[in-house]
Amino acid sequence: MTSLHGDTITIKHRTMGAPDVDGQPQESTTTRTVTGCSVQPVTHAGDVLFEQDVLLGRWRVIGPQGIVLSDLVDGDDTIEWDGKNYRLASSVQEYTPADGLGSHSELYMMEDHR
Repeated sequence: MTSLHGDTITIKHRTMGAPDVDGQPQESTTTRTVTGCSVQPVTHAGDVLFEQDVLLGRWRVIGPQGIVLSDLVDGDDTIEWDGKNYRLASSVQEYTPADGLGSHSELYMMEDHR
């Protein structure tokens, strides 16, 4: 069992580079590993209205103090955690109290089936 902030996420950021000889832009991927995160499941407490409803699981990521995740993640990025790929399900929120203690980033993610 890992500690509360014992999770590691990897942010995969895709960019389009210079075109190749055929004029097609070349995609490149940069990765950034963030340790000291807490990843927790978010439960669904609503009622299913129809049999065909599909419920997608979401995960809450609480970043470590001192790392501003909104500077690292955007909507097109892939977030890898525990061997699976996820994508953002919300904007990244920054929590900064007046005394600076406990400041951190939070985001929600869902499985990436792209």
